[in-house]
Amino acid sequence: MALSSLFPRPLLIYDDECGPCTRFARAASAFSRGWIRTAGHGSQEARNAKTAVFPEGYDATKMFWLINKHGAFGARSGLAPLTQGIMAGWLRGGKNDDTFSALRNPVCSTPDNALKRLAKMLSHGATFRF
Repeated sequence: MALSSLFPRPLLIYDDECGPCTRFARAASAFSRGWIRTAGHGSQEARNAKTAVFPEGYDATKMFWLINKHGAFGARSGLAPLTQGIMAGWLRGGKNDDTFSALRNPVCSTPDNALKRLAKMLSHGATFRF
């Protein structure tokens, strides 16, 4: 089975222990009208996707990932596919069945750390094409 067939709708994998990251994932899901599915790095769905997509031993928890039928796009590389997924959601919509945990990492939510995460996201990126 081809990897592209596993992701008919985009999947956004994010740090589910980080408040700003969770808000980012909620916004992506809401703006796409549920077309973009979300899963925290620790969820079973994310672990299954990461096992299928990434090479053995690769640490995918360093950034958020948008996985679609074309590949896996991390951080900066994922912004354009994320925008495309949001626009596709405006046209297609989807069932918004995402659940978000209430876990928050208080250290992550400080303004300094949120800015550091944003700067890191904009300066780093990775792509795994199918």
